[in-house]
Formats: sequence, structure tokens, C-alpha cells
Amino acid sequence: MYVIDASVHVADARPDEPHHGQARALMDQLAAEGHTVYLPVIVLAEVAAAISRGTGRSDLARRLVAVMQRVPHFEFVPVEDGLGQLAAEFAAQHQIPGCDAGGLGCGRHGRLVTLDRQQRDLDRQQRDRVPPSLVVCTPAEELAERGAVSR
Repeated sequence: MYVIDASVHVADARPDEPHHGQARALMDQLAAEGHTVYLPVIVLAEVAAAISRGTGRSDLARRLVAVMQRVPHFEFVPVEDGLGQLAAEFAAQHQIPGCDAGGLGCGRHGRLVTLDRQQRDLDRQQRDRVPPSLVVCTPAEELAERGAVSR
């Protein structure tokens, strides 16, 4: 199971982002292989805000959100009571922003792909505090892992 953080979607959408190539390559691989990508619905607001702030173009942000909503292998997960409670616990315990905690909660039984340093460090430094089934990695790390697995 994959959860792709807003940071990766932004890097995928903006060719001038430092990790654009890796983000694009991973998104293309996941689509080609038909992997379902689970996204807490709040990711749409995160992506829209980042694109609008970074480009000064709200129209571009709206178009990207519309495109994301049409991607057949994206499944948007509502932040209902169960996920909301889990995200609140992650946020309180690890002192991380609420939207980041939502991504961690959504990906708790799979792979969270992120460029967010705070989310990555949580996995590496506080392994005993997050579910053992959660793997947090960057697009480059996931691509390397997938390359090793497919050989």
C-alpha cells in the first residue's frame, strides 16, 4: 500500500523542484504497475497551497487538484473519526503538523513516500513509536528498493 505525501506531488508537478525527476519516475512506475495510491483528502489542500504559493498562480493550483482527482489509481481517504483520532495521536506524540500526521496515519500499514524531512526522521529516529508496519521513504529510496526487488 502506498501513500504519497503532498511534497512528492508538488515535486512531480514542478520541473524546477530539486526532486522532480525522482518524483516523476516513481509516480510513473506506480501508475504503470497499477498500484493504488491512498491519499488523505486533505492532500488536495496541501498541494493547492504549495503550488499557489510557489508560483503565484491559483489557477494552476486548481488545475493540478482537478487532475489529481481524476487519476484512476488515486484513492482519496476521508479524514473521518478513526483516521482523525490516529492523526491526532501522531501529532500529539511526535509534535508534527496535523496534515503530516494524517499522512502517517493513512499509511500506517504500508509505505509513505515523502520528501518531508520531519516525516522521514520520525521513521528513522523514533522507530519504536510508529507502527512497525509503516515504512517512510523518499522517492529515490523507493525507486532504489523497487529496482533491487525487480532484478
